[in-house]
Amino acid sequence: MTTSTIDHISTRTASRRWLQASCATCLSLPIGLACAASADRIEEPAPSTATPPATATTASAASIYAAFDRLREQGTLVKVPSTKDTLLRDAGGFRSALAEHGIGVMLISLNSAAYDLSSPVPASPQRYNGQDLTGTSVQQLLVTYDLGQHGNDQSQLILGVTSVAASWEPLGPRTKASLSRLAYYRTFNNRQWELKLGYLSNALEYIGVYTGGSLAGGAQGPSAVIPFQLGLARLPMAAPGLNLQYNGKNGFYNKLGLQRSTSPDGAQAEMDAHADGFRFRTPRSNLLVINEVGVKRDATPSRQSVWLRAGFIHNSSDYRRFDAATRSDSNNAFYAAGDVQLTLPPNRDLPFQGWYAGASVHYAPQDRNLYSRYYEARAYRIGTFRNRPVDMLSMTYSHTKFSDDAGDLYATRGLPSESSTSAVTVSYMTRLHAGAYLSTGLSHISNPTFSPRMDDALNLMVGLNLFF
Repeated sequence: MTTSTIDHISTRTASRRWLQASCATCLSLPIGLACAASADRIEEPAPSTATPPATATTASAASIYAAFDRLREQGTLVKVPSTKDTLLRDAGGFRSALAEHGIGVMLISLNSAAYDLSSPVPASPQRYNGQDLTGTSVQQLLVTYDLGQHGNDQSQLILGVTSVAASWEPLGPRTKASLSRLAYYRTFNNRQWELKLGYLSNALEYIGVYTGGSLAGGAQGPSAVIPFQLGLARLPMAAPGLNLQYNGKNGFYNKLGLQRSTSPDGAQAEMDAHADGFRFRTPRSNLLVINEVGVKRDATPSRQSVWLRAGFIHNSSDYRRFDAATRSDSNNAFYAAGDVQLTLPPNRDLPFQGWYAGASVHYAPQDRNLYSRYYEARAYRIGTFRNRPVDMLSMTYSHTKFSDDAGDLYATRGLPSESSTSAVTVSYMTRLHAGAYLSTGLSHISNPTFSPRMDDALNLMVGLNLFF
């Protein structure tokens, strides 16, 4: 039997094992989650049932999963759980089989629901998130292909396809399948420079809107919308662009992005223009420039984590104005944020544990932006109990200033409006099982809508984020 024939049979066998393991995992998921809810530690990866590659027979499990992680999408500031912390891990040896060909795969499922406990009756039309029982579900498939590694540098191709379902359209936009990433990534000079080029979703590349900096916890309660109001691409939307990051000493970085703006008329207009995500241009969308400078240092046994960043966005698209009948010729925003670890844990093997404090400030001109100011203060603890090493308790206060010009425009039409909205949110994220994170929270929201004026809301929020 020739070597090529053996390789073909091995690949076909590994693929069949992968499909069998995937089906078995999907069928057993509810049972697995229920059993894992009482787990009190991070589990070690189960051994692969597939015949491992020759180079893996003497390698440790840690090095195997480190190799898988190198095949994840690179270049994002938002953290995604390690492949060791996924529901499938290397079930049936499918990740090992794919890794032999330089392919990495991850399926991400982000699901959330909100309900206003003080809402007396169902509302029609619905005015804010949670006024009626409101749910969203975002499914994203990410595939990468390794183009080669030179020392610590690497290059890869990235493909992402996303589906979004939402019971309330403003939480969308809804899409059955849309391109969320199609990019080339490359590092240079021992990762001093990082380049990403193609169709990008820059919400994962800049700012850091997720508490704790991780996608596992998701977003609980109101969060900053000004960057996306300015046209920064976010899921499920992708936009053509280029990101170039310089990494200096002691965690310093500067990241410059050139991106085709999403539609200045809103996310739904963007999706209506090209639901599949492949169009290079959309009506009225021009060049967006974003630059972020910061210091980002992970925790070590002797040093706390620090992430300080500030940036600006300039968009040359024409936006509707609230104070004139004409459209603007551009739009701008500024932002600054910081998250600092206050304490280190007694067990320095997990130095990321401890109390953190953070704050954010965002600004945009009020003559063309409904949301003109955003302020947030937060405190959170990672590793809430000795037997819950990655659980997170968070407390957040946010205040959003609405545009005075928009308020004046509404007043001329006889429509009442609010000047601002604020929220106090307490949430808890727990790791149910490898790759499964449950978040629950309560959020008291004053003035939940700009117009019409409405009573305060008390939203109960539940989120289940799964990583395969």
